[in-house]
Formats: sequence, C-alpha cells, structure tokens
Amino acid sequence: MLKIHCISDFAQLENHWKRLAAAGNATVFQTWEWSAAWWRHNQRGKKLMALLCEETGELGAGVIGLAPFYRTAGVLRLVGTGGSDYLDFLALPGHETGVAIMVAEWLQSNPYRWLWADLQQIAPGSTARHLTGTQQWPGETCPYLPLPTTYGAFLQTRNKKLRQNIGYYERSMEKQHALEIRLASHKSFKADIRAFFELHQLRWRGRWMPGAFASQAARAFHTEAAWALLESGNLRLHTLRLDGKAVASLYCFHKARTTYYYLSGFDPKVSKLSPGTVLTANAIQHAIEADSATTFDFLRGDEGYKYKWGAQDRYNKRLSLAQPGQPLSQLLATSGRLALSLELKLKHAMHARQGGVHSPAGKEKSPEKTEQRQGNEVF
Repeated sequence: MLKIHCISDFAQLENHWKRLAAAGNATVFQTWEWSAAWWRHNQRGKKLMALLCEETGELGAGVIGLAPFYRTAGVLRLVGTGGSDYLDFLALPGHETGVAIMVAEWLQSNPYRWLWADLQQIAPGSTARHLTGTQQWPGETCPYLPLPTTYGAFLQTRNKKLRQNIGYYERSMEKQHALEIRLASHKSFKADIRAFFELHQLRWRGRWMPGAFASQAARAFHTEAAWALLESGNLRLHTLRLDGKAVASLYCFHKARTTYYYLSGFDPKVSKLSPGTVLTANAIQHAIEADSATTFDFLRGDEGYKYKWGAQDRYNKRLSLAQPGQPLSQLLATSGRLALSLELKLKHAMHARQGGVHSPAGKEKSPEKTEQRQGNEVF
C-alpha cells in the first residue's frame, strides 16, 4: 500500500531525509545539512508542504521518497530554490518512478492547495523528471569534468601549456613566498570561511558589483551550511596562503564520488601568479587522490575557464506543472517561462561582458563564476 504524508514541520523530516539522501543519487544540494540550513535562513513567507512517500504492508519498504515542496502565493517550489545548483525529489534506488507517480497523483487530488508547481534546476537523471504532466524548459549549462583514476593521467589529457603553467606558477610562488595550501578543518574553519567571503567580495568590488556575499544573510546561511557539511564530511574548502595570508579560496563540496566546485575568490593583487589555476589543480588532485572522485562538477554557468580543464556540457531543466482548465495556473506558468527566458539572456549578456563565456575559440578570460546564486529565484 502506498501513502503520502504532507509534512509542515521541517524538523520531522530529518531522519527520513538523511536516510534517503544517503541511499539514493542525491547531490550535495539535497543533503539534510544543506537543506536544513537553507530553510532556517529562507523560510520567511514560505509554508512547508513536504510530501513524504511511504510504502506500507508486510513487504513494504517504509518511507521511499520525499518531495520537499514549499508554497508561497500558491506556487510550489523545492526547498533550496535560488542558491542550489541541482534540485530534485529524494527516492530510494529503484523507487524513482514510483515516487514521481505518487507525487503527481497527490497534486492532482489536492488542486486547492496549489496553483502552479515551478521546479527549477532539475538535474539530468533526476527523479523529478518522471513527474507526469509537466512542461520541460531548457535550463542552465552545467559543465562537468570526468576524472581518471590518477592525477598524472588527468594532466596528460590537458594541453602542454596548462601543464607547464601549473608547475611554473606553483614554483614561482614557492620561490617568492612561503606557500601553504590547506583544506578547512574544524580548527581552521572560521578563518578559512571568512577569508573565502572576503576574497570573493574583493574581486567583485573591483568590478563595482555586489558579489554573492555582500549581505550578512548570505554569509550566515553559507557559514551554517558549510559547517554542517564539514561535520558530515562533505565540505572541501581549499585555501591558498602566501606568507601566512590567504590569497585564493575554492568553496567546494564532495558527495558520492563527485566533487562540486561552487564558488571561488582570490586577491587581484597576486593575479600574475595565477593562484586560481594552482588552487583548482590542487582541488582536482585532491578529488582524484583523496576522494576517489570520478567527476569534478563545475556546476551552473558556461564560463570559459571551465573548459580549459576539459569540461563537458550537460543541462538542467525547469519543470512546470499547471492545473488543466485553471486560467490563473496557466497564466503563472506562462509568466514563469517568459521570466526564465529573460533571466538566461541577462546571465549570458553579463557573462559575455565579463569575458567569461565559453567561445568556440576556447579562450578563457575569467577565473571565476560570474553569476550570483544567492537570491536569484525567478518567478
């Protein structure tokens, strides 16, 4: 027997959420640690409507899936919308289609609870893509890098100039400074996360742009999420220090043999030493040798720097589910599609202006992501 429970208390989901995220194909953005921090810092004006899918009976599997919806102004979205690069339902392996069918049936049986379901940043191979009755719209490019089993083998796949640059810049830093590259630990976390925020903002202030961490609210969320992910073993915050001073930082995560490159920052004063290149190479080496990662995921955005490392493209989707015969529901869906089209055009124009969009010529100019993830939720 199949049953759905609509949960409005986030705390009730913790045990189920952790079990499902550990057992299935959830990305780091569907972990309890990331999602609980997001909810604590973004729940204002939102009503939780999480659908917990259960299989009961003598041979039942218990809770088999979760669709972590919240509702605002009649619109359903997934917890994490706006700052998460991948979103999805959670499901035990083998139950993905069944969970999507259960969610679709519940939505059809409860039309008074929602007007439009707007599911953003739905990743390839997701459970949510099995949801029936949806329109699927093109989303953002998410370049990723398949990794070999050794770092040496990876370097051999890169062009000669990049290999030489990695070694040259690292040697140059060692000759001129005391070089330290470290991974955030419980002891260094506060200093490392603070340095990351400052380095990221330093670059953007130089462009007269706000950056992703201009607000204290954004810093508070990421501090809490990053600490929780450090506790669970999923944080990979890399810091490059010269003479005891942090000059470059990579904010990464790791889960299920995938390392995720979220954002970075570096001091423009030392740009001639290319600390971003050296630190990215170090992060890839750590992913291969320490984490046995098979994928290095550069996440959203087609910035050109990603492709010099050999990244390949895949694409997110945005799923829209409107109620048949409901004019307001149809209007919301149409408005959402137009807003998405405009958002993608604006992002592409911004990336091009910053010189960071991947071009056919393969020229890479920007060492950082240019989009702001915090607060970019689109209607």
